[in-house]
Amino acid sequence: MNPVNIDKLASQPCFWLRAAGRDSDVVVSSCLSLSRNLEGFSFVGRSSAPDLVSVIRKVEEAAEQAFQPTGVSVFRMDTLSAEDASLLVERQLASREFIESKCPRVLLVSPSEDFCVMVNGDDHVRMVATNAGFALRETWSRLSDVDDALEERLVYSFDDEFGFLTSCPSTVGTGLRASVTVHIPGLIETNHARKVMRSLEKLNLAARGRLGESGDNLGDLFEISSQATLGSSEDEIIEMLRGVVASVVGYERRAREEILAQDRVGLDDRCSRSLGALSSAREMSFAEATTHLSNVRLGVHVGLINDVSASLVDELIVASQPSHLRRLTQEEQLADPMIEEDELRALYLRRKLKE
Repeated sequence: MNPVNIDKLASQPCFWLRAAGRDSDVVVSSCLSLSRNLEGFSFVGRSSAPDLVSVIRKVEEAAEQAFQPTGVSVFRMDTLSAEDASLLVERQLASREFIESKCPRVLLVSPSEDFCVMVNGDDHVRMVATNAGFALRETWSRLSDVDDALEERLVYSFDDEFGFLTSCPSTVGTGLRASVTVHIPGLIETNHARKVMRSLEKLNLAARGRLGESGDNLGDLFEISSQATLGSSEDEIIEMLRGVVASVVGYERRAREEILAQDRVGLDDRCSRSLGALSSAREMSFAEATTHLSNVRLGVHVGLINDVSASLVDELIVASQPSHLRRLTQEEQLADPMIEEDELRALYLRRKLKE
């Protein structure tokens, strides 16, 4: 296992935030996860602490053998501060429920952050693979490789009729959850977003705000995810989500074209004002920052802003989150211990945009 350097982790852009890949103007990232439980152990909620420690030991040993030569970093959650644990959530490496759990648990992360493994969350093992842009097939290929490597060394709970057994009925079967994060400011501004969300519900898909503590709509970023897996194969789940997201991408692009046709000057003004605010403000809340960054991201992708890269905008969305921000501005905090978070955020944004 590799030693963990949380400062290094915070300072490097997320693997999935490269503003690259197909349809990256709308689709920010693709994410797939597989839930598994080990044969011979009760589910996490019914296991004793010694049994959960045994699960950790088995999974760590399997991972150490499976992922050579690069290995994985291990985060022992009971030794992490709340701040560091929150940073892992901000990077989409762990869920809020996982870091807040009190049972013995660890997080394994690949060097490039393209996959991670949560041990003793809702289930004994939850493998997660993430990629930039609209890349569900490529992400599934990576996750399948991770699953195969671990399954060679672990025995999972499996039923011939139901498939893989998990603690949540919605993941029994394949254990697969698939999701994409989309940026849909056009649909929101043209008041078409609600209609699209209702259509997703009819297809047994969920949509929620990607940023914020409770699925709030910040930065016009939404996660569209599959729900049930029983009775469907992995390919069927992925292909169904691919088709739906492709439609959402088309709707969003048409909405952007509609806004440009009706009020190009107004949109240009809004995007430019947001860039000006990010470049000069002395205080800025996270909600305000994500609103401005959403406007700038839209401006970049419709050709109204040319002197800022899309990858920088995506990087700043992550870096503006509280835990990342405090890690990235430690020198400023030492120089002025009384400085407020909103001042730090404004200072950081000004500095990055000036660079």
